[in-house]
Amino acid sequence: MKSYAIYNKNYEVRKQSSSGGVFYELAREVIGKNGVVFGAKFDDEWNVIHGYTESIETINDFLGSKYVQSSVGNCYKDVKKFLESGKQCLFSGTPCQVAGLKAFLGKKYENLLTIDFICHGVPSRSVWREYVEKIRNGSEIKSINFRDKSIGWMQFSLTVHDKDGEIYTNAFNSDLYMKGFLQDIYLRPSCYNCVFKGTDRKSDITLADYWGVHLDLPEMFDDKGTSFIMVHTKSGQELYKTIEERFVSKEIKQEKPLSHNPAALVSAKLSKKRRVFFESDTINFELLEKLTRQSKFKNILICIFSKGRTKIKKLLGWDEK
Repeated sequence: MKSYAIYNKNYEVRKQSSSGGVFYELAREVIGKNGVVFGAKFDDEWNVIHGYTESIETINDFLGSKYVQSSVGNCYKDVKKFLESGKQCLFSGTPCQVAGLKAFLGKKYENLLTIDFICHGVPSRSVWREYVEKIRNGSEIKSINFRDKSIGWMQFSLTVHDKDGEIYTNAFNSDLYMKGFLQDIYLRPSCYNCVFKGTDRKSDITLADYWGVHLDLPEMFDDKGTSFIMVHTKSGQELYKTIEERFVSKEIKQEKPLSHNPAALVSAKLSKKRRVFFESDTINFELLEKLTRQSKFKNILICIFSKGRTKIKKLLGWDEK
């Protein structure tokens, strides 16, 4: 297995991606060879579903993290249909979705490539649906970006636009939905005892943010997004080599990036707050607000991690006059 710190030389691609813009190039390579790409996207009601594309023009629908449990629907059947017809397929999903696909197929296909990612856990669809309604407040949503980099990659925001422009934006450590997600309040039950943690993956390639790259490899950091990828198989390495020249990359050992991303190795911790939250008959965002309140000390740590020095000064009352 080989590991890399990597980011796309094309800033526009990188800007639309959660981190370094790797998935876009992998997908473009497969589609350019008349293949099919499967991944998570939004439907018309802003639910997250798995779908596929055979067109470079629609790859963007599959870019960016979507912090909701996706509905796989008939995707596994569709993958099998395309594989049996001789088409190359690239399937992207959570580690459990990749394992589920391979269990469904029941045999190895040389024309199948799989990508998973370091997964914190997947939040409840019902909580997300209620939150969308809360944000839209009657507006017709045109776009949702869980990882808007307008104020930086490490201090990303959840941003929503309607036809007239931006209607909502909030940094990940201030947005109510993201706080509940990152504090493990409404992940699906299996995420608290995930059997797909570790570096022995079912996928050909694992994608992740390289959190901590500013400490380990400052020359690879500009706060616009740097990926950490692990290539597990010969097929994955062959695919990676076809896109390598489009990136600034450095082969690295996996230990340091994994130390900054513990979700790769350890399941989310089941919180007592989860039981309290789901005891309510409805999705209660006032209750969620109370449950997700952080101490000043925790907020300082978050700011240190995201290099928000100005915010640290404000929290400590050290504002410059």
